[in-house]
Amino acid sequence: MEILLKNDNCSAKVISKGAELKSLIVGRRELMWRADPAFWGKTSPLLFPMIGTLKDGKTLINGAEYKITKHGFARDLELIPETMTGTSALFSLMQSDYTKAMFPFDFRFTVQYTLKTDGITVTYRVKNNSDKEMPFCIGAHPAFACDGEFSDYRLEFSKLETAAVPNYNLDTGLHEEHNRREILKDDNVVHLNHEMFYTDVCYFDKLRSRSVMLLNKNNGGVRVDFPDFTSLGVWQAKDAPFLCIEPWCGSADFDDCTGVFAEKRGIEILGANEEKAFTYSITAIG
Repeated sequence: MEILLKNDNCSAKVISKGAELKSLIVGRRELMWRADPAFWGKTSPLLFPMIGTLKDGKTLINGAEYKITKHGFARDLELIPETMTGTSALFSLMQSDYTKAMFPFDFRFTVQYTLKTDGITVTYRVKNNSDKEMPFCIGAHPAFACDGEFSDYRLEFSKLETAAVPNYNLDTGLHEEHNRREILKDDNVVHLNHEMFYTDVCYFDKLRSRSVMLLNKNNGGVRVDFPDFTSLGVWQAKDAPFLCIEPWCGSADFDDCTGVFAEKRGIEILGANEEKAFTYSITAIG
């Protein structure tokens, strides 16, 4: 099912599979990647209850071994459209036999999209309906169109950063804690090139900023604000005309991880019957 949201200046399309944002037009400008399968056939998958991959493809939850699909199962499932107002839509997902085979908890997960005058706000809400603590990762994966020369684009963080991102080992699917490359040193601007992403994601796991802009020297860009998230992935498929700016809580496993899900870096843990919201927003610039 496709849901259309619209106000005087913006429109958005969201599909019920994975509650994925497929289009966001502000004024007359489409901000989102068009999901060309020649590069990457998605636009903005949501990541729950897992981000990336697990060490040796498995993890321990309450002493038992589980295998969770890459980036979690939510992006691959139909979410139920619940509340729609024309400018806002709420989708929900609850546990099933399928999810419990990977993630042995009762939960309610919702995604709400709300149009602004110059973009959209996205709120994830996680409720633990189990009688024990529930660890989980959660993240966004929006891909923004980059037209023209990619070298004309830059990232601009809201604060000065010194950031050395861990290498992502394409063979093991793990971040390497002691193999890092410096992206920023007392600066807030990253000048982009395709080669930065030939070894996959640039994972900013120690950021001070909670806002970043993707800017083109000729015609504006977008700003992503992520106040409730603790880290940021930045990624593109090889030589693709888009860039993903991904607010995360959690990530793929590191090479020094214990293999216990609740001990993953950046993991969120909810007590029994607790609930937590995570919001990010996309705003057009220029």
